[in-house]
Amino acid sequence: MVILEYFQQGGPVMYFILVVSIVGLAVFIERVLFFRQVRQNAKIIQEKMREKLKGRRIDEAIAVCENYPGLAANIIRAGLTQYNKSRDEIEKAMDDAAVYELPKLHRNVPVLATVTSVSTLLGLLGTVLGMIISSTVLSTQGMNNPSKLIGGIAQALITTAYGLIVAIPAQVAYNYIVAQVESIISDIEISTTELIQLLKSKAEDTSLPRW
Repeated sequence: MVILEYFQQGGPVMYFILVVSIVGLAVFIERVLFFRQVRQNAKIIQEKMREKLKGRRIDEAIAVCENYPGLAANIIRAGLTQYNKSRDEIEKAMDDAAVYELPKLHRNVPVLATVTSVSTLLGLLGTVLGMIISSTVLSTQGMNNPSKLIGGIAQALITTAYGLIVAIPAQVAYNYIVAQVESIISDIEISTTELIQLLKSKAEDTSLPRW
C-alpha cells in the first residue's frame, strides 16, 4: 500500500505522529459522546420535570435528577434542594455545584490543542532529521549514492506532510469541542436562571428552563 510505504519512508518520527494522532482521535470521540450524553440527559430531565415543577412537587423533581445523574442534573438538583431558601441562597448552591461540575466539560480538551502543536513539531523534527541524512550523504558520498540522498529528502517531506495531516483536523476538532463547551455552559446558565425565577415566582408559571 502506498500509505504504508510512505509511512516507512518517513522514519521513526512517523510512529510518534501515529501515537499522537490516535490520542487526539480518542479524546475527540470521548468528548463528543460525553457532550451528547449531557444533552440527552438534560432533555430527559426537562421532559420528566415538567409536571413536577408545574405542580410544585419539588421532592419528585429532585428524584428525577437523582435518577438521571449528570452534569446538568447535579446543578439543577443543588438549586431544587434549596427551593425554600432565599434567591441568593439558591443561586449560591447552584454556583457551588457549577464550580465542581463545569470543569468536567473541559476535561481532556487541552489534549487536542497539544496534539495540534506536537504533531506539527514532530513533522518539523522529521524534516530536520531528513535533511541531516541528506546532508550527511551528500558530504560523505557526494552524488554517488542518490538513493540515500533522495531517501533523506523523502523523509523530510513525508514527515512534514503527515504532521500537518494530523495537526489540521486536530485544530478543527479542538475548535469544535471548545464551541460545544461554550454552548453547553450558556444553556446551563440560561436554565439555572429560569429555574430560580420559576422556584421563587408566586404566580402560576408553566414555563420550563431550556437546555
